[in-house]
Amino acid sequence: MEKKKLVAVVIPIYELQPNADETQVLSYYFRLFESYPIIFMTQEGLDTNFYEQIGKEQGHSNFSFERFTWKGYQQYIRLLVSPHYYERFLDYEYILLAHLDSFAFKADLEHWCKLDYDYIGAVIYNKSFVEEYIQSSSLLRLLQKSGLIPRFPAQNGGFSLRKVSSFYKNSRRFSYIIKNTSIVYTEDLFWSLRLPQMNPFFRVAPERVAHKFAIELPSEKAPDFEPFVNDLSELPMGCHGWKVYGYSFWKAHLERVMQTKLSEIA
Repeated sequence: MEKKKLVAVVIPIYELQPNADETQVLSYYFRLFESYPIIFMTQEGLDTNFYEQIGKEQGHSNFSFERFTWKGYQQYIRLLVSPHYYERFLDYEYILLAHLDSFAFKADLEHWCKLDYDYIGAVIYNKSFVEEYIQSSSLLRLLQKSGLIPRFPAQNGGFSLRKVSSFYKNSRRFSYIIKNTSIVYTEDLFWSLRLPQMNPFFRVAPERVAHKFAIELPSEKAPDFEPFVNDLSELPMGCHGWKVYGYSFWKAHLERVMQTKLSEIA
């Protein structure tokens, strides 16, 4: 049996051309992840010429496209909790799912893969968002009242490392629950909060680990992130939602790493 490849970078795309800032990130990702295969997750029929051209311009020779049938956010969520999706990536041990509203400061993927977690995502510090998800499930509400949840903060899937075989097996095993739309309120909260309660062997990285992998920052005034301001080495591997959460905070760091200018208005 052929040995699985370690990791691929998967970038979801659904537009003919991303905006100017996302295009800068795309070009940067081609350079940063030059040693890794990049797979674009895209829709059937989408013209991908723009992305192909950027890849060629940046000298990346190992990128491809996986096409799926989906339209809109809800269908995207359903896709990312289906075995059909993960079956496409079973040649890899892990995939780094990286939307273009994410950013990677480093490319140390081997380090994170060696930790052997099933899921590591950008830590969500937006408590009201997570609380809304918990309240959408009677089981999660019961567990919360019993003091059994959350065992760790929820983690956003927009920048996340996923063990493919585990996601494939669990999406098959719990397909009868996943079909309940009210439970799969959003796919990343399902994987990071709900599934560990159904399968205690599903390993989600604890906050102290995931915080160093990636964060989703709700406010640039948050005291936890003061060390990042002057020391680039203190930054996590990546972040998610940089144009929505703390844009003025992230902007300087992104420009410093990419050595280019971003939009003045998020």
